[in-house]
Amino acid sequence: MASPDFSRRADEPEWMDARQWPRADFAAILNDLEQANQLTFAAHPTLDFLARLTRGWPPGAELRVADLGYGRGDMLRRIHRWAEARGLRPRLTGVDLNPHCRALAGELTPPGLAIDWHQGDLFDWAPAEPPHAIVSALFAHHLPAADVQRLLKWQEATASHGWFVKDLHRHWLAWRGFRALAWAMRWHPCVRHDGALSVRRAFVRDDWRAMLAEAGLAADIRWHPLFRLCVGRIK
Repeated sequence: MASPDFSRRADEPEWMDARQWPRADFAAILNDLEQANQLTFAAHPTLDFLARLTRGWPPGAELRVADLGYGRGDMLRRIHRWAEARGLRPRLTGVDLNPHCRALAGELTPPGLAIDWHQGDLFDWAPAEPPHAIVSALFAHHLPAADVQRLLKWQEATASHGWFVKDLHRHWLAWRGFRALAWAMRWHPCVRHDGALSVRRAFVRDDWRAMLAEAGLAADIRWHPLFRLCVGRIK
């Protein structure tokens, strides 16, 4: 198959967004996506951001983090372990529209972890206390550019200390690499389809600059292996 045009974003919907999946299929899809995240070291940029944000915080300080589009909750469980290892007291919230995610995240989370799994539209979420940080992973490319601008403004208004968007970098090598990996791993057909399409729906640095300018914000844009383009701001 010839490479698509990567000079502009694809606008076709991903199967995960456009179809209703039975619980078992949805769990299998998220399991394969977590394997992909582990193989591509996807958690590292978020933890690096939180390390910069909390530099100098005293032992025992509370850390409130909200994760948008949490899926099975793997990222928040990592953040919980990371925070405790550094002497911080994590108080974490996941916000996801899909009710399957809330059920799966709850089942996979050991008792005693201070994580609240919230199901609903993130723009309707009104936390009792503002999170110190709002993070998301592979969430922004699901949105049209206008909604990403709205997301950026909402994060800026809601987080007290900073926010971090981790997403894919639209690039032909990332597209080819994912297709080869997904074929070799025999992942769910939805993961094979959506993973490759996600790369085509992702943004490039100039896209982020334009959206930040439209939102009236300045933020740090960093590239991380493997083909993660991350946008963050520490206030």
